[in-house]
Amino acid sequence: MRVKKQQSFPTIRLVIVAFCGLSVFLLILCFFQSGKLKSLETRIASLERHQAALEMELSAVTGVQRTMEVNLYYYNELLDRLMNAEVLCDTEAVIPVGRTIPNSQSPINDVIRLLIRGELTKAEEDLGFRTEFPGRELQFLGARLEDGVLYLKFSDPSGFTSGGSCRVNLLRAQIEKTALQFEMVESVVFEPEDIFQP
Repeated sequence: MRVKKQQSFPTIRLVIVAFCGLSVFLLILCFFQSGKLKSLETRIASLERHQAALEMELSAVTGVQRTMEVNLYYYNELLDRLMNAEVLCDTEAVIPVGRTIPNSQSPINDVIRLLIRGELTKAEEDLGFRTEFPGRELQFLGARLEDGVLYLKFSDPSGFTSGGSCRVNLLRAQIEKTALQFEMVESVVFEPEDIFQP
């Protein structure tokens, strides 16, 4: 009588099962790690806010104001002429000028407010910088950041932000470039939607 020969478990199947098991394990591990990463990012943001608040308290006690270096982006007419042989309202001619501002918990808000005050120095004007800010009745109402998208809310009852595409594109570019200098900002959305539209 013949004994039925048992088949050995093929090595290839063993490798496939092990690979699938390892893949599932790694996916689960990645899922938990991404949750930990989000939690860590939230903690870091909270610590940064706490540090800024402590620095403000320290400066109030010691009388020493901590500052930060920022850029305000303004249109440079001379650069536009150099690049294009005439004034084309080229947004590539919207370039930075440096400013030192006090440290705060809302630097984006502070920088946008400073930008739309339009306070160029005489030396900057001599170098070709121009701006139509400040605008009649234009008010910056604040910013909120969601997943890298910065929402900037304005009020413009007099229609300062409307007009020809040349002018409006330059105004818009000044604000966008100023906001995009902050590494957490990936894109800018204006509110309401019809603001800064030609």
